[in-house]
Amino acid sequence: MRHRILGRQLNRTAKLRWSLFRSQLRSLFTYGFINTTQAKAKSILNNAEKITGLALKGGLNDIKEINKTFDDDKFVAQIVAKIQSSLAGRTSNFLKIQKVGFRQGDNALISKLSFYKELVATKPEVKVEEPKKKTITKKISVKKTK
Repeated sequence: MRHRILGRQLNRTAKLRWSLFRSQLRSLFTYGFINTTQAKAKSILNNAEKITGLALKGGLNDIKEINKTFDDDKFVAQIVAKIQSSLAGRTSNFLKIQKVGFRQGDNALISKLSFYKELVATKPEVKVEEPKKKTITKKISVKKTK
């Protein structure tokens, strides 16, 4: 009986499973989509929705919670900026799973996990100041002749 057992085992130990989830989540937030098996896509869907919701809120505690997964401050800042600019109006259902086809080797069902809207990176506007031109003044000395 599988009472109170949640999630898929995916034929891995807990450490390997969490490592797989972390790498797939990183690829998902970097590229906006991943192609993977149906079981793996369903497994990381819940985590990806949770991280996206936290990034949309963007509070300090939310960012710390996202940082527990990725452990990279710069990457988390990029995620938050992308999601807040792209998915500003949504409150839930950020991701979708589409069936792509079957893998040739073992005939496993391949699915595409992607965002409903494409994540667009917004670059903060940086004011570039032009260097000041230096004016060179030459002192001309006049010699008096006798």
